[in-house]
Amino acid sequence: MKKLSTLFAAVALMLVATFSASAVDNVFRVSEGRVTVTITDLAPNAFGTGYVACYNVDVAADAISDCESLVITPLIRDSRGNKKIVEMIVVNGKGRQVNTEWLQKVCYGVCDPNSVRFFTLKEGETLHVKTCTEVPYDEWMDDNAAFYVTTQKATYRPNCIVAYPGEEFIFDIPFLTEPLEVTPVFIPVPVQAVVEGTRVLRTKLFYPVNVTRKVDNYLENAEALSLLSTLDQGNFKVTNVEIEGWASPEATVAYNQNLSINRAKTVKGIISEMYNFPQEVYSVKGNGEYWEDIYDYVANTDNQVVAENRAAIQDAINANGDLDRREAAIKRIAGGRPYRAIFDAVYPRSRFAEAIVTFQNKGYNRADALALFRANPANLSADEYVFLLQDNAPIEVAEQAVKVYPNDARVAAVAAAAQYQAGNVDEAIALYKKAGNSPEVYNNLAACYLAKGDVENARACLDKAGDTKAAEANAYELRKVVLNNKYFGK
Repeated sequence: MKKLSTLFAAVALMLVATFSASAVDNVFRVSEGRVTVTITDLAPNAFGTGYVACYNVDVAADAISDCESLVITPLIRDSRGNKKIVEMIVVNGKGRQVNTEWLQKVCYGVCDPNSVRFFTLKEGETLHVKTCTEVPYDEWMDDNAAFYVTTQKATYRPNCIVAYPGEEFIFDIPFLTEPLEVTPVFIPVPVQAVVEGTRVLRTKLFYPVNVTRKVDNYLENAEALSLLSTLDQGNFKVTNVEIEGWASPEATVAYNQNLSINRAKTVKGIISEMYNFPQEVYSVKGNGEYWEDIYDYVANTDNQVVAENRAAIQDAINANGDLDRREAAIKRIAGGRPYRAIFDAVYPRSRFAEAIVTFQNKGYNRADALALFRANPANLSADEYVFLLQDNAPIEVAEQAVKVYPNDARVAAVAAAAQYQAGNVDEAIALYKKAGNSPEVYNNLAACYLAKGDVENARACLDKAGDTKAAEANAYELRKVVLNNKYFGK
């Protein structure tokens, strides 16, 4: 990649645009008070290629005699001898007796002839000279450089130029009254996503104890029913509906088997009332008692009474293949207190029927994708998350997307963009770090660091971003951050 200073110069200077300058002119008197320099702007231009120097110079009518010339030289320099002359303003006395050819030769020897201007004082009138020009940027200007004005007198006999009074300090540069506005430039990270193909949707309908009929507002049933209402959409075709019912273990195995099949049939009835799917797409069965969450709870819970009796409970589970005997054995442990804790924590969500719907997805639809998401974030594929996040999805979609697909670089890239737009810069940085090593990713990482005012990390990322227009623009934004940090502690 080009060095940053080269990047600054590489951006085409399309217009002269300066940063915020003081609303009140800064007025400085030099040359024993006979010359006034009024600064209106001295700051980097909008592309980082140079400093825009805007000021007015007023020369009093009695600043010099008729046979003298006044040479005024605004310049930028630092303490190490680096110097950049802005221009030379030559003011001749009204007698015009200075050797103009000699004076021109002297001035052109130290300054670009295009930057040398000649004026003549008029009787009793103050000469007003207005300047707004650009000085090419050099890196040394960022470190302790200042704006000076040198005034000298030139005479014809003898031909000479003498200090009058010479170089005088005006102020440190840049001339800024408030922090510069930093506008990081982001670019889309190329991602490929396809939503066509076979998809699987899962949802659960829960039941109170001993109940097999639908209970609309029990636990998450409202969300499950809402999800089931999305099955007949134009962008996908249902090919299989597998429904499995379950029961909690507190009754007999036979009784619970009957509960589970009836709960599964209830879900089939709900779907059948909504849609006219062929009967052959349905598969309905009851699985009896649901023990998986019990195993997990016993192994991992911090509940004191269960934790203290964990080994005994696990022994009872392993020793009893007969589920009725297994439950009875657990009830006898520690006076039944562990069983009651398990019952309260696990059993309510062990009474359910799960619908596993297979469908052919024909394309992306925002409303359908959001409905699937709200029912269960795991219902969406990584490809669907990519489309949804590129479609101005709520920020919670980005948060869940990276939980469901933590290792998908595409999801990380689009979620990072969403997090930045939501004002969550640190989250965006963490996600861009997982989004691959493309120039676009490094550019956007640099942009995030610019938003935080982090110069070193922004510079490091820009070095990896390649010679793209966005990187060039952000290289200039980096200069703004450097100036803000230096002069305003931002």
